[in-house]
Amino acid sequence: MRLLSRELGVRRILQILLIALTALLLLSEAARGVVPDRHRVYGVALSAIMLYASLRMAGPVGRTFLLFLVLSFIFPPALLLALMPRRHREARSEIILEPEGQVNLLNASYGSNLVICRSVRLMGSVAISLAREMSKHRRVVLVDWNGDARARLKEIEHRIANPTDIWFGYQGSLGSSYYVTLSELLSYLTGADPSSVLALLRGEGPPVLRDPRIGECEPLISTSSSEGLRMEDALPKLVGVLILDASRLSAKGKNLISLMTLFQCSVYRERDFLVIAPLLSPLTDERVNPRIRDELRWMISSLSGAGCFIVSTRESSAFSDEFDNIFECGDCANPIYRLDDFRICPWTADRGRRRP
Repeated sequence: MRLLSRELGVRRILQILLIALTALLLLSEAARGVVPDRHRVYGVALSAIMLYASLRMAGPVGRTFLLFLVLSFIFPPALLLALMPRRHREARSEIILEPEGQVNLLNASYGSNLVICRSVRLMGSVAISLAREMSKHRRVVLVDWNGDARARLKEIEHRIANPTDIWFGYQGSLGSSYYVTLSELLSYLTGADPSSVLALLRGEGPPVLRDPRIGECEPLISTSSSEGLRMEDALPKLVGVLILDASRLSAKGKNLISLMTLFQCSVYRERDFLVIAPLLSPLTDERVNPRIRDELRWMISSLSGAGCFIVSTRESSAFSDEFDNIFECGDCANPIYRLDDFRICPWTADRGRRRP
């Protein structure tokens, strides 16, 4: 079992043990009656410490924990109410108070968003800043191109995985359209024959493609058919970031991982996490054929359900009309949002927005 999967398994076992011990201790305290005494205080305090440690393994602990702690001195099992899931409901209803004139990025995160940058290096940094901001309220999958996410998100609940740790396939009742679409895009990026990629995705081909045109992308494509850790299992349980570290890959490999991650997220019927990824080709390739353009439009529209931020360069404005929101990271005088050291500005038609 891979290292990340093993770590998640150990965490789950520890959480279950702590919760079980807490429940037993609270039930024993409840059996002693409702009148608080010194023994009750010690027992509830120990239970609270164990339950807090269990909840902290999954992410930040809400303020309601203190309320349940106070109630537990009268009725000890009340502390177990802190285990109730609350993240997804709160993320949709919470209001971010922002300076006048700024956009509410939390609301925007439930749609498809394009952020245009001046350079590829800047794309990776902006993606990390977006993940840092959004992780305060939602679970985030971040494709890290620069390799800086680990250091910049050290104070945020996060987990790190190599692209080969994640299973990029899909099981469900979607049908064959997903595999056909993905095979066309992977074929475009790698130069491999579409039928070979399609056979591999459906599990009908060899475990590794033997196409000399694929080169270093060969092992990346083979991961799409092998069973691995699912993104929803690798994500933090409440809020935080799953970092897919693609920094050691070539430019083509980074782009391929971003595309496959976006594609995998687009086919979830029920998705409660946000995906943030830099992306260049085929989004920035004006020579791409009409069929690939149609597949990209389908993917972008599918990502609107639970949201995405795709960070790209100016050439991606050819697809700006397919996104719910489009922004630019620049030096405008009146930014609509300040993100770390970056200014997020509106993208206007006279600055290059156009249809393909």
